[in-house]
Amino acid sequence: MPVELSFLAGLAVLFLVSIKYRVNAFIGLLLSALSIACLSQMPLADAITSITVGFGKTVASIGIVIILGVMLGKYLEESGGAKKMADLAIRTVGNRRSPLAMALCGYLVAIPVFSDVAFVILSPLAKAMSSRTKISLPVITVSLSAGLLATHVFVPPTPGPLAVAGLLDLDIGLVTLWGMFAALMMTMFGWFWAQFIMPRFVPSIVPQDPEAEVQDAKLPTGWAAFTALLTPMVLILAATTSAMLLKEDHPLRTVFAFIGNANIAMGIGVLVSIVVLGRSIGKQRVLKIMDDALPEAGAIIFITAAGGALGQVLKDSGAGDAVAELIAGSGIPFILVPFVVAALLKAIQGSGTVAVITAATLCLPLAERLNMSPMLIFLASGSGARMICHVNDSYFWVYTKMSGFDTAMGLRTLSASNWFMAMGGLFATWIASFFV
Repeated sequence: MPVELSFLAGLAVLFLVSIKYRVNAFIGLLLSALSIACLSQMPLADAITSITVGFGKTVASIGIVIILGVMLGKYLEESGGAKKMADLAIRTVGNRRSPLAMALCGYLVAIPVFSDVAFVILSPLAKAMSSRTKISLPVITVSLSAGLLATHVFVPPTPGPLAVAGLLDLDIGLVTLWGMFAALMMTMFGWFWAQFIMPRFVPSIVPQDPEAEVQDAKLPTGWAAFTALLTPMVLILAATTSAMLLKEDHPLRTVFAFIGNANIAMGIGVLVSIVVLGRSIGKQRVLKIMDDALPEAGAIIFITAAGGALGQVLKDSGAGDAVAELIAGSGIPFILVPFVVAALLKAIQGSGTVAVITAATLCLPLAERLNMSPMLIFLASGSGARMICHVNDSYFWVYTKMSGFDTAMGLRTLSASNWFMAMGGLFATWIASFFV
């Protein structure tokens, strides 16, 4: 079979097992890789080698970082640090601008904490803000979701962006900078839709008896929460900046290259979080979080590594080059390819992380052939992964149940907003294309 058709057939296998049989993404990615290898007539021994090499390289590049990133997020979650950051953001912006404040809260909190968990943490605060300001609850919750879902697909140490940085061999510091820019654009698009467009067709809902805001004397201070969050990000960005500004033999560049290595920086971040947040968590819980982080991170690592295996097969089989030539001759803007693939995957299997990883994996060989920056693949994939949010997405149900909405209201508010958010991410990608 021609390699172009083998690529399409492998993609069809991935979609089929996801839609009809609801097979785990790990198995689906491996089956897709094996299908492409066999259909493109790779020798079986070479196919197995490609799969194992791609799998191993990916684990080596991002395994430790993802484990430590999950651990850091759990410390911020368990200590109440995420809640403290949200409260500070609201105080800064003011009650009258509570939708914007909640959007910024989501933008900050979802960097270390999974978006589902972050919404659970901030939902009582959203209801209290709606009751206090008489601003419709859907406006506030959709604004909050815009921030939560944007950084979830764009900004390390969230596992999806970390994994894609490893798969595309991108500098994590640059991924963080461009990811924060794209996430901010996506957040602002989502907030604008919630604040100024959605109220035209969604009735106002203001809770009568909201849950009181949590006032816990054991919450960490604001500086402690932000120190835990920013430490690894600052170290990684320092390494990137020193590499651009300092000579190769400069001693400071050597120091920053070490402490700004993603593995080291995340490790330092975890240690700092234990020191500054440990009192709010308690010694026993600190140790328990370390254990809990391993199985949660393991699932993400394995799916990411399976994506690496698929990427290696695409490269070794020549399927990626063949499809790139077709795209180059078709006139289709290449940047729309990872966007559409990620959107389709998100619609099918519900996971933004899986959608970002898989779309980036599929499109990397095409970008190399077309001489296009992998950074644009990352940004376009993240934008597409935000395009569709519906009933197969766990966040959809967290959003509706915690807000007291039915399914129809969830579709009219959250699902509709994601289309606008995706356009914000795609707009940011277009801006980035002039610089990367």
